[in-house]
Amino acid sequence: MKRLMGFGVFLFVVSSGLLPRTVFSQSLSSGLGATKLDGLKNFSECQNQALGHHEKLIADRLDAKLAKSDALTTEERDIWAADIRALRQVTPSQPYKAPDAKNPQHYLLGLTNDEQVAINSMHSRFVQEVHLACEQKYGGMTRYSQGADQSGQARYEQGLRDQMQTPIDIASIPVGPLSSPFPKSRAQLAEERRAAQQASRQAAAQQISGCANAAKGLRLSIMADKMQQRLNSAQALSAKERADFEADIRATREAAAKGLDQVAPVDPNNPNRALMRLTPQEQLEVATEFADKYMAQMKDCVKR
Repeated sequence: MKRLMGFGVFLFVVSSGLLPRTVFSQSLSSGLGATKLDGLKNFSECQNQALGHHEKLIADRLDAKLAKSDALTTEERDIWAADIRALRQVTPSQPYKAPDAKNPQHYLLGLTNDEQVAINSMHSRFVQEVHLACEQKYGGMTRYSQGADQSGQARYEQGLRDQMQTPIDIASIPVGPLSSPFPKSRAQLAEERRAAQQASRQAAAQQISGCANAAKGLRLSIMADKMQQRLNSAQALSAKERADFEADIRATREAAAKGLDQVAPVDPNNPNRALMRLTPQEQLEVATEFADKYMAQMKDCVKR
């Protein structure tokens, strides 16, 4: 028996109201190779169960979102309610009739991309299930021949089961409120884009500022470690010299903990004493280590 190529896709298009029902019936006739008109009629009517399902899924979602749309005016709520009523009125014998003929798919403005993907996947799976059920009940001309081999039909039905897709449950997506149903002007859209870009730049600047603040004290912390290494290797220091050295290290760590850029001098008469504990080469090593660690820390922070 000849089968239609891409039959599941064809049924999805038909059930969404995108093709006339006459095309649906003619295609079924050709696909079934039918000679028994009663069987063809029953098969066609069985498949028609899918008509209106897509619209009902959309109506249910818009209804749930409308219930959370407290900011809408009465006029705005009425427009969404009219879309929902029109969607619910779709049946196998009554196609969708838009409340506003100039904007027949206005209802799609109430759905996010994720919601549309989920609804389409759920409808596609429903069409596949209906198609299989109708095949099991009416499909295959061999069922009308007593004693005919039914193995081909069985294999075809198994193939339909194997091709069934796992849908995305719309319930897994949080329900948010509906926005105004009135179309926005170009000026409004441009202002929204500008505001979004500004907010994005401000958020990025705040993140960078926060990361920089978190890195404050890093240079002095590295400097204190280098000073401690020098003290540990120092020899022949008097008790006072060692005590002064330790006091400078302590002051440097305290400044680092506070995120300061400079060390408060232990000896006011010698304000640079802590820095002078290191040789020029050691100061260069501190600067190099600080630059490497600062860049790595900033890069890691900005990624979060």
